[in-house]
Amino acid sequence: MKAILKRHPFLFLFLAAITLLELLPAGTFGLLNAATYAPLHNFRLVVPKIDRIFAPFIGIPVYLSTNHYIRQESIALFSWGLLFVVMFAVLKRRFAKLPVYIIGYMIGFSLFVVYVLFTPFPLLSVAPAKNYCLVDPHSHTFYSHDGLVSPGQNMAWHEQQGFSAWFVTEHYNIQGGIAEQDLAMMTPFKSMIGEEVRVKNDPHYFLALGITGSVAGWCPDCPSTVRGLAQRVHSRGGALVLALWWLHGPVDLDHYLKDGVDAFEIANAGHKQLLTRQIRAQAEQFSQEHGTPLLASSDWHGWGNFASTWTAFYIPGYEDYSLPRLQSTIVSMLRDKQGSRIIPIVYDYPRQYWGAARFIFAPLFDFYYYFSTLSFAAYVSWVLWTLVLWSAYAVYRKVHELFFKGKPVLLPFICFVSAGLMSLFYAVRMLTRFTFIPVENTLLLTVISIVLFYSFGVLLLVVLWFYFSTVRKGV
Repeated sequence: MKAILKRHPFLFLFLAAITLLELLPAGTFGLLNAATYAPLHNFRLVVPKIDRIFAPFIGIPVYLSTNHYIRQESIALFSWGLLFVVMFAVLKRRFAKLPVYIIGYMIGFSLFVVYVLFTPFPLLSVAPAKNYCLVDPHSHTFYSHDGLVSPGQNMAWHEQQGFSAWFVTEHYNIQGGIAEQDLAMMTPFKSMIGEEVRVKNDPHYFLALGITGSVAGWCPDCPSTVRGLAQRVHSRGGALVLALWWLHGPVDLDHYLKDGVDAFEIANAGHKQLLTRQIRAQAEQFSQEHGTPLLASSDWHGWGNFASTWTAFYIPGYEDYSLPRLQSTIVSMLRDKQGSRIIPIVYDYPRQYWGAARFIFAPLFDFYYYFSTLSFAAYVSWVLWTLVLWSAYAVYRKVHELFFKGKPVLLPFICFVSAGLMSLFYAVRMLTRFTFIPVENTLLLTVISIVLFYSFGVLLLVVLWFYFSTVRKGV
């Protein structure tokens, strides 16, 4: 033990730390009622097997996707990383190289952000309780000014996420919903038309769901009040939802109910600012008193591949409904205030601390929450991958000393790792008859392609260096 600790202190301390955290009875992330944060035992979270096998490469992005204050968290993590870079340069007395270290760190951090935002990771999904239909009331395509995905991509994403139906709520237009319904003529997907709008003298956003035409395009007679908007939505066969109301301070929900609002968002995966316990309790009590539905929305624009929210509607036999009938049923449930038959669902961990110290000491809190809530399978994956990569690096250093003594170690090692990843990818596909990791699964292909692209460049440089160095020596 002493020999291992002396030769590999960081490896030993890391494995000891994550093992200790795994043994703590801290619970794990799971499906919760978004209003009460009570566990939902009749709904089952479906985690792709690949998530457990490649936990070190997938788990951290999934964890970050659940963060309620991702902007503050990103700034905190970036600042801590920058501090470590500066401390490393100071302790090693490499002051002249500090600007190079900082630039390299900034590039590396940026690549990590791109990796989290744009890698098409395998999606979590939900197996609902019997007779419950999973619906997303709020999503976008590139018909919105801030949307990144096509209608077809939006449809595929919702289907993979486990939704049975969803609304496309573009900003001030319904073109995305129309485009998806045209595509849905040839598919089993149930995409419905909505619109996200605002009115004058009100800071909030509203969702018009199930409408037959635009309710607030840029026009002279657009509604200027919430009551006028509600009347127009209802006249077009839709239901009106107040979205993101907790972002603008205290809200009189009763006032909006009287103006014609039919339902209220209680969770939004695109804007995860945490609702305090008091706000959630206010919404839950209001819902119980008036029957007002509470909804959990993805608000997906294509930024990042994850969502952590679903809304479950109790609709027995919905699988056999036509699209018009399903839409009419959902709208009726909202307008008739059948909140007891609608469950807002969020994927989260309810015991997190969100005070100022969370961001001051962000790396420590994230390390604790991530590793203390790991499933046992994910913990085993972390241990095995850590040992594999550490052993591979140790072996590679020995080989490197024989042929490239005194030359850079890390960059050529990328070639070694990428070849192993590519071999693993094809080996698993062959052993599972191409079904476990299908070729259209782009997670590994994306990561490996990036690694291989740079690896071939590094390999070429290594070969050229080896050739010219031996030629100079006359070997």
